Amino acid sequence: MIDTVKLLIPVHNPLIFDGSRFTPITLEQLVNSRGYGKTFLNPSPTYGKMGKYMPRLTMYKRMTKFGVVYQLAAEFSAPKMLFGNNFDELEEKDFDALLTALQASLQELLGHKFFKPQLAHADIAAWHPSKNIVFLDYTSCQTILNTMGKLDVSKTYDLQKTDFRDGHVVHIHANSLDIAFYDKMADLLKAKKSGKRAFENDSTVQLNLLESLSEYRPMEVFRYEVRFVGRASIKRAYPELEQWTFESLYKKKLCQNTLLKHWNKLTSSVDMLALDVKEPYELLQNYLEANDDVTPQAALAAVAGLVITSQVGIVGLRNVLEARYGKQAWYRIKPLLKSPDPYRFTAFVHIDEALQRFTPTRMSDFLSNIENTGK
Repeated sequence: MIDTVKLLIPVHNPLIFDGSRFTPITLEQLVNSRGYGKTFLNPSPTYGKMGKYMPRLTMYKRMTKFGVVYQLAAEFSAPKMLFGNNFDELEEKDFDALLTALQASLQELLGHKFFKPQLAHADIAAWHPSKNIVFLDYTSCQTILNTMGKLDVSKTYDLQKTDFRDGHVVHIHANSLDIAFYDKMADLLKAKKSGKRAFENDSTVQLNLLESLSEYRPMEVFRYEVRFVGRASIKRAYPELEQWTFESLYKKKLCQNTLLKHWNKLTSSVDMLALDVKEPYELLQNYLEANDDVTPQAALAAVAGLVITSQVGIVGLRNVLEARYGKQAWYRIKPLLKSPDPYRFTAFVHIDEALQRFTPTRMSDFLSNIENTGK
């Protein structure tokens, strides 16, 4: 439903907090400084090694015509805050538990306990609706992302740039928002090697996902996020609201509508039938999808055979092989030359249906399936 959130919490007196952990200046130095200023409290890497997720904090000091104003910005992944990972997805009923977890984390970092209404009614400065779409049929996230990377998004958005990283991330940067699609399991594998190589922040706290779901094969997790940064972009995205607070935005329907709206805008111009044109690359992807136990050599031989037969026909290919290798070579190749069914279209349909259902993914559901299968 939602991933990253950035709250702006009004603070009357920053000196009530333990300010020694802020950098580059302490809270006392910030209060005594002249004019605008800010300082940060980024959680120690020790928390990540312990598997404990904590928010990133920034204290702002602003000068207004009414005097000095202080705001504490608390940025965090909501599902990581509550569950320790963002494979598990939040529901509306989790809001109070989420506030409790955030309340406890802020108290540990600052030595001060916020009231829940302070957190619930805080303004929002960043808001990332998101959805995990799970594939259990050998569909490859990489092939979906490859298709997404070829979309002409400049006709839909005021585009700044599009990143297509290593085949596992498509990141669209527009003026008012960012849209990200990525292969979650591939990103975790990168994080296991180095947190700096991963697309997602704070991945080290959820590396246990790889171990927990390693027995669940085949599994691919296609992750989709729409990222609003800044209060102006959030207000433009939700003009029907009177207030843009944590509580008012934390609604399933609002997040679902946002994701559906941008998915439909991006894919409305996609010729679904053209997704499965019988070019070599598409044929290989479809062949691998249809034959999960095929060897690389057999898959490449099949694609080569299918491409050649499309040019010269079955008889032409048979004549060439028999002339060089004899009849037995043809009978070994012939079973491979079954054209695979298209599947890219069905992958897009699956994503659309998952967004329409908007059922939260939960680790416990998959682990229970593993246990039941093993019995």
